[in-house]
Amino acid sequence: MKNMSILARDKKQLTYIYSSKSHLGKQVLGYIQGIDKKVETIDINKEKLGDTIWVEISDQLNVPINKLFSIEGADYGNTEDFDTEDWLKILNKNTELLQKPIAIVGKDVKQIVNRSEILEFFGVDSAGLEKKSSGELPTTSSTTSDEKFI
Repeated sequence: MKNMSILARDKKQLTYIYSSKSHLGKQVLGYIQGIDKKVETIDINKEKLGDTIWVEISDQLNVPINKLFSIEGADYGNTEDFDTEDWLKILNKNTELLQKPIAIVGKDVKQIVNRSEILEFFGVDSAGLEKKSSGELPTTSSTTSDEKFI
């Protein structure tokens, strides 16, 4: 049997899952609004994701479901005995727990920890840029076939 994804997967589209109650989520949203790809944004404060999608994301990131969320400072008692269903109920009622947004392009899934990671996710990196003299403009377009620019 073929393993089918619940989320639409297109290597030409970014699916961005975030909470508008998250400072990082809003910052990264600003970054992705300027990329040259089709973008589908899902603010979990306005649009609920099904439990199956959360489980799929957790599996693809290879992290337990509770590690997708930031629960520091929250009092949920002893969480050691919580199962996936318990965590999904907590998330659906407390969408601000998704502090680190999730980016999906094709088969690639990444939980974003800092703003610049969204650029790395698309292969944008300044490491290969040559330093220019004062007053010279940097090269901002692809100079080889294997570079990716947003």
